[in-house]
Amino acid sequence: MRNFKKCLITGGSGLLGSNLIPFFNKGEVLNPSSKAMDICEADQVEFFFKQNRDIDLVIHTAAYTDVESSETNFVQCSHVNVVGTFNILKECHRRNAKLVYISTDAVFDGKKGNYTTGDCVNPISNYAKTKTAGELMVRTYRNSLVIRTSFFGLEFPYEHAFEDQWTSKDYIDTMAPKIFETCISNRIGISHVCSDRSSLHELAIQRNPGVKKIKMSDFKIGYELPIDLSLKTG
Repeated sequence: MRNFKKCLITGGSGLLGSNLIPFFNKGEVLNPSSKAMDICEADQVEFFFKQNRDIDLVIHTAAYTDVESSETNFVQCSHVNVVGTFNILKECHRRNAKLVYISTDAVFDGKKGNYTTGDCVNPISNYAKTKTAGELMVRTYRNSLVIRTSFFGLEFPYEHAFEDQWTSKDYIDTMAPKIFETCISNRIGISHVCSDRSSLHELAIQRNPGVKKIKMSDFKIGYELPIDLSLKTG
C-alpha cells in the first residue's frame, strides 16, 4: 500500500538501497549521497529534512557493515550504526515520519535457529551489538518498523560454503522486492523478511554450482561462528 508522499532512503548507493530505488515511482524517493547528508552529522540531517518537508517515510539502510573490521574499529562502527541512527530517528519523530530500520539476523547468537520476532536477541559481534542498539532505539518510536533480514549480491561471493551452517538469507534480486513491499506496508514493530531455511552451501550452489563444501570445524578464526541464523517470516 503506497500510503506515503515522499520516501527518503539512507545509504541509497549501497546494495540494498540501490535495489529498492527502482521499485518507486518517479518523484517518490530521495536518495542523497553521504556528502549531501552525512547521517553522523546531526546538523546535516536536520537541514536535509527541513529542505524536504514532505518526507513521511524513511528507509534507513545506511550502516557500517564490515563485521570483521568492527571488532577493532568499534568506535566508528558505533558512531554510524548508533549515533547515525539516532540522528535519523530524531528527525522522523519531529515530523511523525514512519521510520523503517533495516536490521540483521545477526542480532541473534545463531545457536537455535528458526528465530521468531518474539525471540530474545543475543548479538555476538560488535557489528551485531551496534545494530541491536539501533533496533532498541528505533523501537522506542511508535511509528517505526524494524526489518531483520540478510542477503548476498547477485552471486555467491566465495569459493567455499559451509554445509553445516544454516541460514534464511537469499540473493538481493529475491530479497529486495520482499523488503520493498514490507517497507511500504502498514506494518509497525518488528518483521522478519527472509527465504526458506537452507544450508549456506545449498544457497551458494543456486547461483554457482562450483562452490565447494566445507565444515565449520575446518575453519579456524578468533571467534565462534553462528550455527543457525535462520529466521521465520513474520
